[in-house]
Amino acid sequence: MKKVRAFTLVELLVVVTIISLLVSILTPSLQRAKGLAKEAVCLTRLHGFMNAIYMYAGANRGRIPIGPDDPMSPPMPPLPYNTVASNQLWIGSLKTYNGCGGLIKAEIPTEDFFFCPGDTSGDPKEELEKLFDRGDEDAYGSYLYRQLDQAESPRLDSMGRNDDGLRVKVLILDMNSSMPGLPERSNHGGLKVNIAFIDGHATTHDNTDERFSLRRQDIVNPFARLDEILKEADRLGQ
Repeated sequence: MKKVRAFTLVELLVVVTIISLLVSILTPSLQRAKGLAKEAVCLTRLHGFMNAIYMYAGANRGRIPIGPDDPMSPPMPPLPYNTVASNQLWIGSLKTYNGCGGLIKAEIPTEDFFFCPGDTSGDPKEELEKLFDRGDEDAYGSYLYRQLDQAESPRLDSMGRNDDGLRVKVLILDMNSSMPGLPERSNHGGLKVNIAFIDGHATTHDNTDERFSLRRQDIVNPFARLDEILKEADRLGQ
């Protein structure tokens, strides 16, 4: 009878070991590739955001979309909504859009644009439902939108200078927050931040030092911290 050649137990163990080693070597590379892909999609969405803002400005005498000038509700200080950088899209108590949420009316083709594919805070489905419902609950996206924070004018072509005397260069960037009292949000694990500039281009920057993040210690004065983040971003465009 013809003998059938088969793997020995030792040979099988060697093959399994080699496969395990290959998987352990390739997994970090695959994760890195996925992260880079999400960063690229995020940059594409920011480009789309800027195009939508240009279209909005063209139809609104050169003005960017901003929220209402109603004062924020307690326990927040009575600052007008439109003077504070925020990732809030819908103000439930006022039944109106805030910041770049105003783009929903015509310029943004899909509400998914408000969410970064690298947002590790969870599925945006819940926030999207709030936007569709337009009820009493606030809705938040993945991106920090400037509005009139550290700017002198809502005109896209002449937003002026910030408190440090630097020209306003930035409109949108990834929102990263670990500050208590706010919904925690982390785009790209908080390690990278994508920034969209007024001239239409968008770039990726390191955020391992949290220079573009709301941190736990910023609970004392989050509004001052938002100003710092915007001014730091403006420096990149000078």
